[in-house]
Amino acid sequence: MSSSFPLPFLVALPATIARAIADIHIELSFDDLPDGRLIHQSAGRYGLALHSFGSDWIFRHRATGVRVDATGRRLVCHCPQPSDLSLLAEILVRRILPKLCYLHGRLPIHAATLGDDAGALLLLGASSSGKSTTTAALARNLGWRIFSDDMSILDDGDCPLALGGVPGVSLWQDAVDGLDISAAHLSPMAGYEGKYAYRPAAGPSAPLPLNAIILLSAATDDSAIRLEPLAGPEVLVMICSQIVPFNPRDPVENADLMRRFNRVAADVPVFALSYPRTYAMLPAVVDTVAPLIDRRAA
Repeated sequence: MSSSFPLPFLVALPATIARAIADIHIELSFDDLPDGRLIHQSAGRYGLALHSFGSDWIFRHRATGVRVDATGRRLVCHCPQPSDLSLLAEILVRRILPKLCYLHGRLPIHAATLGDDAGALLLLGASSSGKSTTTAALARNLGWRIFSDDMSILDDGDCPLALGGVPGVSLWQDAVDGLDISAAHLSPMAGYEGKYAYRPAAGPSAPLPLNAIILLSAATDDSAIRLEPLAGPEVLVMICSQIVPFNPRDPVENADLMRRFNRVAADVPVFALSYPRTYAMLPAVVDTVAPLIDRRAA
């Protein structure tokens, strides 16, 4: 991507290189965001709305937003109030760009991705299932790189690959304390009072093979850590509940995403993980999950 303004969390290339190889060009405008026809209203934190505008698309958050051309290659970020720019940039990077990846042939999913040179793991779970905390524990204890903790991007070719996204994981103060994370690795997050971004290491410079998918279950009172293989229709149901369509109202797009994720789930081992939600259990959880990274190599 080539951007006329800094994008948070992403590594900048030399400007001459970026302009020469960029697939997506991002511009900044302080003009009002055009009004389009409402297609979908998200219920998430940002309340992001998708509008159509001729052949283009508009993602709106209050008075700010991003206009995307039909090819997904030219984006104009509208920010009438300069003080809103940091929030708009975060929404662009953490929400809109992952959705845009679908227009470029990739698979976006609400999940965390991390790993080492042997490959990557994908962690899925409903809200409050412990996805971010588990991701942070694996990264802190094993030195694994975090590709993303929220919106992950896959290449669903013959060998499914995990692609780099927004490196790091978002944590509340209690998780920071429970994991004993140094303040040197933390930075406050715009728009999230009391939440911090933990970035222990840079993300990958190249795609890595996806070696396992882990579905996190809700907290349990059982004292045991359970990691069990999963197969069958329930796997697709759980995975498809976390897909991230560009246009949630497009049945063709949704069917395409489900078909392609079904193929990924057939190629990559899937596991269910449950454990008591106490920080004292996390070292044992890390030891249980760690061998999965080398599953295919073995």
